[in-house]
Parts: sequence; structure tokens; C-alpha cells
Amino acid sequence: MTILGAFERPDLLVPLVAGHLLADFVLQTDRMAANKDRPGVLLGHVAVVAMASWVLLGHAAAGVPLVLLVALLHLVIDLGKAAVERGTLGGEREVVPDPSASAFWSRNGRPMLFLGDQALHLVSLVAAVVLIDLVPVVSNPPLETGVWTAAFGTSYLRLLVLTSGWIVATTAVGYFFVHFLARFETELEPEQRGGLPGGGYWIGVTERSLIYLFILLGEPTGIGFLAAAKSVFRIGELRDFKDRKLAEYILIGTLLSFAAAMLAGLATRAALSTLR
Repeated sequence: MTILGAFERPDLLVPLVAGHLLADFVLQTDRMAANKDRPGVLLGHVAVVAMASWVLLGHAAAGVPLVLLVALLHLVIDLGKAAVERGTLGGEREVVPDPSASAFWSRNGRPMLFLGDQALHLVSLVAAVVLIDLVPVVSNPPLETGVWTAAFGTSYLRLLVLTSGWIVATTAVGYFFVHFLARFETELEPEQRGGLPGGGYWIGVTERSLIYLFILLGEPTGIGFLAAAKSVFRIGELRDFKDRKLAEYILIGTLLSFAAAMLAGLATRAALSTLR
């Protein structure tokens, strides 16, 4: 099977992508992510990836070789990321940047590693679908559709695409923002970093969910009303010149949040159009 051939098997590729996103951003806790340098935690995470992929594929025994290959590639990528992070940034749990790292890498290393890690994981899923064809096992890759696709047709795959897009638009980009915006948060005064515990997270998830929904429904004008509503509530926080840094911090986060959710919505619509 060629690389293009892998994209001709959405019944394999879509569940694998959905399984990866569920395992990395929904079923993985912050504590698990911060302790993946511990073998037991890392193997537990890989087991979750394998289980999520196997369940969503719906191929029972025929899907086991493919799932095991996906899990192996996921393990290798996570080990590589942990090694680079530990060697250049002091590890996932290190708050203070490694003084031996360059200024550029200490500021940009974590967001770049996050994007590189996710890109490699997605490439590995395509590679797994291609490489599994070389494994001398009967019905490998599975020639028949999985039980879920057989029962619900493309509606099942469309549901997975919609769910995957929502995870990317909300939780996945949220993790990226944590790493990217850390450079600006250090410039704020201690009293400017307050708020409800987890409040910023849920505000971000809610606003990106709404933007994602507006794009899917073909109603981008709703985003303008959302932006106006957010401005009204935020303007009360910014009363004098000393709040300029906070205003810029909020503006950067808002623009990135809106852009990411819109791109996720557009990408999801494009993916759905291929499943007609």
C-alpha cells in the first residue's frame, strides 16, 4: 500500500486519528503528561492509545497487528520527545528554563516540541496503515470494514471526524497556548494573574467550541457577536495604563484562540466533504 493508498482507507485512518486525539487530550491527565519520563506512566499511556484505537477501529482480532504497530510508533515518538525535552529544557516538569539552552529555544522549545510531537504522531498513523500491509498476517490490513462502519456507514466516520475536530479546536490548541503564552505570562504582575481556578481554561474551551460550531454551521457572523460580548466583559479589567501588558496578553490569547478554532472548523468541513 502506498501513502496515497492509506488515505483511501478512511475506515482505518479516521478511527486511528480519533483514537490518538482521545488518548492524548481527553484520557490523559496533566499528571500523566508531566510524568511520562517514568516507564510505568508512559507504558500506561501507550496502552490507552492502543485500547482507544482498537475500540474505534472495530476490527477485533484482525485489527490487533495494526494497533500494536500504532502503539509501538507512539512509544518511540514519546520517548524521543522526552529525551529532547530532558536534554534541552530540563524535562516536562521543569518550570525554570535550562540555563544551558539558547534564548530562542528556552522561549520556543516547548511549543515547537508540542507541534513536532503531534505532527510525528499523525505521520506515524499514516505510516502504520502503509507498513502494516507488509506484515505477513492474514487480512492485514483488515480488508473488511470494522463493525462500527459496517453498522453505521460513513455516519460513524463523520462522527469521529466531528469529534476529532472539536478536540483539536478546544483541548489540543489549549495545551499549545499554555506553552506559547508562558513567555508573556511571566511579564504580568502577580495580581494580574488571578481569577477562578480553571476559569481561563473553561472560557477558552467554551469560546472555541462556539466558534467551531459557527464554522460548521456556515454562520461565521456569530463569531463577531462572540468577540463583541467578550470585549464588553473584559473592558472592565483594563482601566489604566499599567494594564497595557495585560490587555496585550488577553488580545494575543483571544486572536490565537479565535484563529485556531476557525482553522479547525474549516479543516473539519474539508474532511467531512471527502466522506460523502
